[in-house]
Amino acid sequence: SMLIEDWAGRVAGSTYLEEHLRIARSTLHRWQRRGEVIALRKGGRKHVFPLVQFVDGRPVAGIRDVLSLITNPRLAWLWLTRPSAQLDGRVPIDLLRQDQVDEVVEAARIFAPG
Repeated sequence: SMLIEDWAGRVAGSTYLEEHLRIARSTLHRWQRRGEVIALRKGGRKHVFPLVQFVDGRPVAGIRDVLSLITNPRLAWLWLTRPSAQLDGRVPIDLLRQDQVDEVVEAARIFAPG
């Protein structure tokens, strides 16, 4: 079966994030509850977090806005990490990492069903 890393890029669980990025579990869970970070289910109950969404130990701005439009986390992450027709072939997560939030949110709005 396809590994999550094959389509999602590098991911890590909460233990890794705590040890390497100094992100406390409680903080991670708060971000997750608020939809500020993308968590992907791996196996039964375990969630992993794509690493490229973090800059300086925090999720990039704009994730919450994208998730409010593209509500399925897998679909949202697939959209964020691939060249977007709505952005002239640029990759949304790259733009979010450069603080170009408005452009990405507008593109997500065009892409989102409904």
